[in-house]
Order: sequence, then structure tokens, then C-alpha cells
Amino acid sequence: MNRLVIYGAGGFGKETAFLLKAINQTKPLFEFAGFIDDFATHDFPKATGDYQHVAIAIAAPHIRRQIYERNHGKYIFPALIHPDVTLDETVQLGVGAIICSGVKITVDIQIGKCPIFNVHATIGHDSRIGDFVSIMPAASISGKVTLGNHVFIGSNAVVLPGLTVGDNSIVGAGAVVTKDVPANHMAIGVPARFVPLPNSHE
Repeated sequence: MNRLVIYGAGGFGKETAFLLKAINQTKPLFEFAGFIDDFATHDFPKATGDYQHVAIAIAAPHIRRQIYERNHGKYIFPALIHPDVTLDETVQLGVGAIICSGVKITVDIQIGKCPIFNVHATIGHDSRIGDFVSIMPAASISGKVTLGNHVFIGSNAVVLPGLTVGDNSIVGAGAVVTKDVPANHMAIGVPARFVPLPNSHE
């Protein structure tokens, strides 16, 4: 089996280790080689020995990008997909995806590098998902939506059909997005209103 380490030993890191178990129950593919986390405040199984595969289980898009860029070319970033996920063959999926239980990704969808799709998120037809996007539990992305790079969609948020969420933007938990979200903004409320974010990540 392929030895794999998980960057991030927090809650989502533990959920990703749980995801590995579910994958291996269907077809043994990965040996969990431990976590890498320089900032954890609790004990965790630290990465040991040689490994070839890496999963970045950190929800913050820009931190995920930084880790990917440091390790790109050194390791393999496999897609980790729970066995019960709905994923049509027309979906174009970038490297390093983490797709949790209950996620539904329908048809003719393009997805960039290292996305996170947390439990029961849904992605509608003909959507375009940028690099390092994080979509939290039960979020609903309607058809023909475009999410830019480094977008974070909070739990139970809804983005209505045909809209665009610009680069580096955040859609807050439970928000309902009814018009395009500019880059570097937070969308909050029902219907969502926009608040500028400081552009401090570049």
C-alpha cells in the first residue's frame, strides 16, 4: 500500500484519517504514516518513516496552498474520495482533493487543485471550482456557479445558480448568495450582504 501522511492534526485531519479507513475498507490503498503539524496543542501520531503520498487536511485555503507549493514535485497528492460519494465521470478533478462522505458532485464540473468538500456538500452541473477551495458541511453550490481560487464556503451556505464568487472570498455559514460576490469579500446573511476583506494573503 501507499504510505500517506496527513498535514494537519486538528479536527479535519482526524476526519481525513477516518476517510482513509473508509477508502481502505472498500479497497486497501493507503497506509496511514502519521500526521505533520507544527502548531498542534495536543498529542497525535507523528509522521514516521518514508512516505510518498500527502493529504493536506487544513481548511484554510491559503495555508493549504503554501503547503502544496512547498511539497509540489516531492510527493504525490492523491484524491481521497469516500466510497459513498456521487461523482460523475464527466467531472474533471484536480490533484489532492479530499471529498468526504455524502458529497454529491454531478455533471460537467471542473475542479482545481487541492479542494476540500466536507460532508454532504453538493455541487451542481457545469460549475467551475478554482484551486484550494474549501466547501464546508452541507453547503449547496447550484448549477453553473464559478468559485474562484482560495474561496471558503461555510456550512449550510447556498450559492444560487449562475453566480460567481471571486478569488479569496468567504461565504459565511448559512448565508444565501443571490448575486455575484466580488473578490476579497465576505458574504454573510440571508440574502447575503458583502463586507470587504483585507487582501493580506498574497
